[in-house]
Amino acid sequence: MGTDCKQGIKVQDLLKLIPDDLLADLSSETNVDYQVKKLYGRNVFSLLLFGLIESDRLGLRSLEDFYNSTHYKVLFNIPNKNTTKYNSLSARLATMNVDFFRKAYEAIYEQCSQLYDENDLALNYKLSRVDSTMVCQTAAKLENGIHVGCKKDGKKQIKYTVCLTDMFPSSVEVFNQQCHISENLTIPKAIFRVIDKNKDNVFVFDRGVSDRQTFCKLDQEEYTFVTRLKSDARFIALEDFEISQDQKVRNLTILKDQRVYLYKSGTSVVEHSFRLVQAINDRGYPYFFLTNMFSIPAKDIITIYKSRWDIEVFFRFIKQELNFSHFISVNENGIKILLYMTLILSMLILIYKKINGLGYKTAKRRFMIEMWDIIAIIMIKHSGGDPSLVFR
Repeated sequence: MGTDCKQGIKVQDLLKLIPDDLLADLSSETNVDYQVKKLYGRNVFSLLLFGLIESDRLGLRSLEDFYNSTHYKVLFNIPNKNTTKYNSLSARLATMNVDFFRKAYEAIYEQCSQLYDENDLALNYKLSRVDSTMVCQTAAKLENGIHVGCKKDGKKQIKYTVCLTDMFPSSVEVFNQQCHISENLTIPKAIFRVIDKNKDNVFVFDRGVSDRQTFCKLDQEEYTFVTRLKSDARFIALEDFEISQDQKVRNLTILKDQRVYLYKSGTSVVEHSFRLVQAINDRGYPYFFLTNMFSIPAKDIITIYKSRWDIEVFFRFIKQELNFSHFISVNENGIKILLYMTLILSMLILIYKKINGLGYKTAKRRFMIEMWDIIAIIMIKHSGGDPSLVFR
C-alpha cells in the first residue's frame, strides 16, 4: 500500500489521480469533442463523477440540476454561464466516443493498482475474482437486452462481467445479446481482456464456467485459475497426491487431491490434465475444486476459491452505493459510459475506505462531505476570505 494507513488519505489527494492533462490528452486522442460546443468530454466526465457521489439515485434530470449548480461549477472550474438540459445530456451520452471513458478507466486503474494495490496477505497471491451481475430494465426502454426466465414479464437485462484483481476492477465486459447468458462465453472474455497482464494472477470463478475447452485454453495461454466443478463431474484419475495431516479448511475436509483428465461428453475425454481437489462439508455435501496449479498445498486451493466472495461484496457495493442498480441511459453507448465512470469512482472510494479504515457506506458519505468542504474552501478564497477562519 503506497500511503501510510495511520495518516489516512484525503479526497483532494485522490482527485489528483485524475489529472487534467490525462483528460486533455484523451480528448485529443479519441476526438471526443469533435464539433462539440459545450458538453466536452472533460465536462461530462466530471459531471458524472460528481453526480454519482452526490445522488442516491442518479437520473438525467438530476444531472441537469448538478451541471447548472454553482457547487459543481466551482469544484470543476466550469464557466458559470454554461447551462444544459437533460435531453441534451441524453443525446450526448448516446453519441460520444466511449473510448474516452474506457481509456480513462484503464489509465486510472494502472495508477491505482501501482500506488495502492496489494496481494492477499494470507496467501501472497495476486487474486483476480471473475463473475457477472445483471441489471434489469423494462423492454420498452432498453434498446437491447437479455431475457432471463419468462419473456412475458416485459423486462430485459444487461450483463456485466467484471474481473476484480485484489482491490480494483481490472477488466469489464458488457453483454446484451441472448447468447451471452452463458458464463462459458462471458467470463473467459473478461479474463483475456484483463488490463493487468501479470502472469502471476490467479483467476477465480464459479462453476458457471464448465466448458472443458475453456479450461484448456486458459492453461495453454498460461492463465492460472481456480474454479469449482459440479460434484457429479466425470473424470479419470491419473495420479494421487499426498494429503497433509491438516485436512480441514474452515468447514471443509479434504478427501482427495488428484491429477485428472475430465470427460467432455459421453465417452469423450479431454486429454489435458488438471488438478482436482475433492472435499466435503460438515453435512457431507461434496465439493470439487479444479485448478491448473500443482505446486501449492490443497488447502490453499480451497482458500483461494473462498476469496471469490469478494467480488459479490463489490457488486453489492456498486449497486447499493453507486447507483448501479438502474440505468441512467438505456442505449448501449450510454450504458458503457456510466459503467466506466462507476468503476472509476469505485476505485477512488475503495482506496479511501481501505486507507481510512471505514465501511462502504461511511466511506461514500465522508467522501461526499469532503467534496463539499473543498467546494466551500474554493468559494471562500474566490470571495477574498480566509478558509482557515472557518475550518478551525
